[in-house]
Amino acid sequence: MKKFFFDMDGVLAEYKKGCDESDLAKKGYFRNLAPESNMVKALKMLLDNSEQLGIRLCVLTKVYPSQFPCSLREKEEWRREFLPDLFDSEFIMVNGEAFEKSEAVTALLGAGLNEDYFLIDDYNQNLAEWAAAGGTPVKYVNAINDTHRSFVGHRLSYRMSAEEIYNAILAMAGILTPTPVGAAA
Repeated sequence: MKKFFFDMDGVLAEYKKGCDESDLAKKGYFRNLAPESNMVKALKMLLDNSEQLGIRLCVLTKVYPSQFPCSLREKEEWRREFLPDLFDSEFIMVNGEAFEKSEAVTALLGAGLNEDYFLIDDYNQNLAEWAAAGGTPVKYVNAINDTHRSFVGHRLSYRMSAEEIYNAILAMAGILTPTPVGAAA
């Protein structure tokens, strides 16, 4: 079974450009992030069909309890508003002060990652660590990252429609072969 882990900040929720650590520490910062609407819609479409598709979906986000104490509660509140159909067990908060995402998932699984474990993230360091642990990284290009186009591999973009994101994820899972642009459907 293919498993897709979606980052929250910068992927499902818009990352605010120009913010520094003092902004992230303010009450309401994480709770009031706008959703990346097409990515959230695509995830909802996948959640609605995950059983039939034979895929598992989780949100995997880092929190920093010492540095940003509001992040735990606010990220949970955000998830309940924008992804109410996501089970609690499918929402994984990783203590970023102690673990990398790949380490946390490996500990939860009790086994290493492999190519069937996909991380959709906007941060190249998280993607590199995921790949080094054996998983498949997928770069999410949002409105403020990817200025150097340094990531090589699977990509999704905020410019894609929800349907395009949905189909691209299914293609990565080997469930759907994408139709080339300009080809008859």
